[in-house]
Amino acid sequence: MPICALTHLWRHRMRLNLSRVHCTLFVFLALATLCAQTALAGPLDRQTERLITSTNLGGGTAAVYIADLDTGEELASYESDEALIPASTMKLLTTGTALHVLGADFVFKTKLILDESVDPPLLIIEGDGDPALGDPAIFEGEQPGVEMGMLLDQIAETLRGAGVESISGIVVDDRVFDRNYTHPAWPEDQLNRWYCAQIGGLNFHTNVINVYTQPAQSGTPLVRMQPDAYWVQLNVKAKSNRKSRDTAWVSRPTKANIFTVHGNVSAKSEIPAAVDTPPLFAGRVLATALEERGITVGDGTQSTIDAVRLVEPGESLETSRTLAIITTPLDEVLRRINTNSHNMYAESLLKRIGNEVTSDPGSWENGSAVIRMVMSERIGAAAAESTIISDGSGMSRENRVTPKTFVSWMRSLARSDDWDTFVASMATPGSGTLKKRFGDEISSELHAKSGYLTGTYGLAGVLEHPRTRQRVVFSIMLNDVRAGSTALNAKPLIDDIVDEIDDFLNERAGVPAMGG
Repeated sequence: MPICALTHLWRHRMRLNLSRVHCTLFVFLALATLCAQTALAGPLDRQTERLITSTNLGGGTAAVYIADLDTGEELASYESDEALIPASTMKLLTTGTALHVLGADFVFKTKLILDESVDPPLLIIEGDGDPALGDPAIFEGEQPGVEMGMLLDQIAETLRGAGVESISGIVVDDRVFDRNYTHPAWPEDQLNRWYCAQIGGLNFHTNVINVYTQPAQSGTPLVRMQPDAYWVQLNVKAKSNRKSRDTAWVSRPTKANIFTVHGNVSAKSEIPAAVDTPPLFAGRVLATALEERGITVGDGTQSTIDAVRLVEPGESLETSRTLAIITTPLDEVLRRINTNSHNMYAESLLKRIGNEVTSDPGSWENGSAVIRMVMSERIGAAAAESTIISDGSGMSRENRVTPKTFVSWMRSLARSDDWDTFVASMATPGSGTLKKRFGDEISSELHAKSGYLTGTYGLAGVLEHPRTRQRVVFSIMLNDVRAGSTALNAKPLIDDIVDEIDDFLNERAGVPAMGG
C-alpha cells in the first residue's frame, strides 16, 4: 500500500477512539519503516541475492558481505554472519597478522655459522623458517634447479673464501619451529602432494622433490629427480605408452623419503612430491652439494649424509663466526602466499609469527593464538571468538570465518601503513590463481585471494574504480557445493557477483556498465 494511502487511512482512523488510534499508528509506523528499508536495500544487495537464489549449488551454502572500504557502508549482505570453511582465503588472516607482528620491512635470515672449536670446523645452518630458501620459482623464467644450483655454488664459494676446504659435519639448527612437520587435520591420502608439504625450521626447495618423467620406447619411462639426492630411493612402477593418457603420479610413505612413480607416462611431466623431515633433507642436500664442489664433509669414517644431524632441543652450540646470512624479504613471501596460494609459505609464516611473539618454537598452536590475539585487537573480541583458526593456509577443513569478519579485517588493514604491501600481495586478473579469471570483463582494479577445497569455494579482496578511486571490499564464500554439474556453477556465481560490484562502481562513477 503506498505511504500516501497509509496517511489517508491514518487520518480517517483519528476520528475513532484512542485505543484504535494507537493501534493504527503502530501499524502505520511499522509499514512505513518496512517501505523505507525496502527503498534502502540497494541494487547491489538485490542483485547479489538474485544471483545466489537463482544458482543451483546442489544444496550448498552461500554467504556474502560487501562494503565500502573507506566508509564501511554496507552494500550487500547475505548470511554474512555465517561462519564457513574459508579454504585458501584463510591466508588473508595469516598474511595480515604477519604484517602486524613482523612489519613490512621484516626479512627472514638463514645463517651459516662455523664452530671452529673442532678441527676441521663444524658448519651450523641456523634456520629462520624461511619458506623461500632454494625455491626456483622465486626467479621466474629460470630452468628448474638453476636458482638452487646458484645458491649452492655461492655457499661453497663462501666457505672457500673463509679458507675452509673441509668440515667435520653439518648441524641443522631448526629450533625456530617445533618438529610437528605435518598438520593433524590435513588429509592423510594427500600428504605426498606439494600442497601438503611439511613445515620445518629450515626449509629448502619448498620441501619437495620434483620428479621428471619422460616416455620411452622400452615401455619403462625415463625418470630423474631434482634435487638430485642420491640417498633418496626412487622406484619406478609406471609404464610408458604414448597412445594412452598420461596418468603419472608419485607416492611416498608417511615416515620415509621413498618415492614411487605410478601410472602411465605418455608425455614429459614434472611431478612435485613432498619430502619427509625437511630440515634434515635440506642439510643433506647441502652436504652432498659441497662434496660435489670439492669441500670434504665428514671425518672419513661416515658417509656424507651421515655427517648431517639435527640439533638436540637443549643443545648449546659453539658459534665462532658467521660466514653468511641468506635473506628473503617478507613482501616476497606474501606474494607467493596471496598470489600463488602456496600453502607451505603460509604455514611457515604462521609458525614464524608464533615464534616472534612467544619466543618459543613456532607451532600451529601459538601461531593460531597470535592471529586470534591480533584479530581481537584490530576488529574486536567478538570477531576473534567467532573464528576458528586451525592452520595458516586454509588446507584444514576445521577453519571457520564469516564473510563479515574478512571484510572487517581488510578494512582494519586499509587504515594502517601495511595496506599497500598487503593489497599488492594479492592476485590480479591474469596472474596467480586468477590467471584464467575475469580478464577484460571488469574495468575496476581487482586484487583478491581465491580459495578452493572440494565443495568449498571463496574469493575475498578489493575492487577500486580507476577514476573515482572508490574502493569496495568483499568476501564471497560457498560451502557444501555438491560435486558434479552443480560444482560447475560455483566459480561463475562468484565471478558474477564481482561483475555486479564492478557495475555498481561504474554506475556511481557515471560510467555505463561493461556487462559480462
